[in-house]
Amino acid sequence: MIFQQLLNEDSGCLSYLIGCAQAGEAVVVDPGRDRVGEYVRLARKKGLKITGIVETHTHADHISGNRDLAAATKARIMVHRAAGAAFDHEALEDGREIRVGNVDLRILHTPGHTPDSICVLVTDRSRGDVPWFVLTGDTLFIGSVGRPDFGGAQAAEQTWESLTRVLLPLDDSVEIYPAHGAGSLCGRAMSSKTGSTIGFERRFNPLLRAKSREEFVDLLMEGIPAKPPSFEKIVAKNRGLLPVAAAKPRPFGARETSEAMRGGAVVLDIRDPASYGDAHVPGALNVWIESPQFADRVGWFVPAGAPVIIVTPSPGDIDRAVSALARVGVDEIVGYLQNGMIDWKSEDLPVEAVPQISVHDLEQWLGERRDLVVIDVREPFEWLEGHVDGALHVPMMEALERSADVPADRPKAVVCAGGLRSSTVISALQRAGLRDFYNVAGGMTAWLRAGYHVTRPTTAS
Repeated sequence: MIFQQLLNEDSGCLSYLIGCAQAGEAVVVDPGRDRVGEYVRLARKKGLKITGIVETHTHADHISGNRDLAAATKARIMVHRAAGAAFDHEALEDGREIRVGNVDLRILHTPGHTPDSICVLVTDRSRGDVPWFVLTGDTLFIGSVGRPDFGGAQAAEQTWESLTRVLLPLDDSVEIYPAHGAGSLCGRAMSSKTGSTIGFERRFNPLLRAKSREEFVDLLMEGIPAKPPSFEKIVAKNRGLLPVAAAKPRPFGARETSEAMRGGAVVLDIRDPASYGDAHVPGALNVWIESPQFADRVGWFVPAGAPVIIVTPSPGDIDRAVSALARVGVDEIVGYLQNGMIDWKSEDLPVEAVPQISVHDLEQWLGERRDLVVIDVREPFEWLEGHVDGALHVPMMEALERSADVPADRPKAVVCAGGLRSSTVISALQRAGLRDFYNVAGGMTAWLRAGYHVTRPTTAS
């Protein structure tokens, strides 16, 4: 058997190639849209022909590459019948076996995360009849389980049933490989490991240690992160209900960009926070292209369907951005600002700035009791690990819906772990009409390194 795991570090997505060298065939599981060429090259290098494509569920965080891969290889797409897919596919049922030479893939229906969720139990017949590993999709992660976004508590109960009925009866030695890892929006507190075993998860996964269905549901439902607004659009595209297009951005002049913004276009500034803070197009959204979860953060804050114009100092970043954003269904990239901010300034168009301050500045200002509010945009678990005394906690993903909580009449120092998320939140709140922000460069990492005081609450607020 040939087994290859492929990790997208930017998104935490995991896909798999499983093949039989003797038969010269392979199946790809959970292909990403931005990696189709990589699957084809890998199979060719291994002497394999891709004959099947399996989806463990209808993904909500990224656009699947199943149809692009099928077009490139003539492989058949296989999804569970509960997916309601509108494109050409082969419907899978619980217990179905797919043979790839000496390798058996057995379909295990595990509803919960989504109604169509499946796991794939893999046995290499050349080494025995005992299952070797299971691809768990978003049913079971390393250290967590899939979030029940689309079904709430009822979906959480289904997840419990699927885990206890299907996965936990497997032998402790069976390896598990999920569809997502650390950095994904599909779960929380996931390990950075990309593989584990049933036995290890049974012992150390907090959710699998729940003593009852009720305890499991309570643990899973408690503090679920906000659902990204792009989830429904991505699901519709993955079911074939909305078209999947390829962006073809062209150069925009400064005046043309300004006119497009008046018509509803969004300027996406993918420069680093310091460059953005120095001078940017008023109303531009800032997500640095080198940020973790770059595409996911853009997908969260860019209004659905809005035309997007990119600002970057390097033309080479445009193709990178288009490819990354295609993964999350942001296909409305119509152009890029020709010559970046140089062009904009040369036309004497207005600019905005966001002062960047150090943690030493922040500590001094707080000591002087200036009329300053500190806004912490980190996740709840980060907040509980320690935060600036008196800070207002507004997690990044809740910033827009909680903008009314942000004082409009006071200067605001925004802090995250390192200064990237804070810049994104500032840009989003500025688009919403708020002003007078400071971005804390280095964030809480620099604050802790400097030895400044933090507050650690004993209970979650």
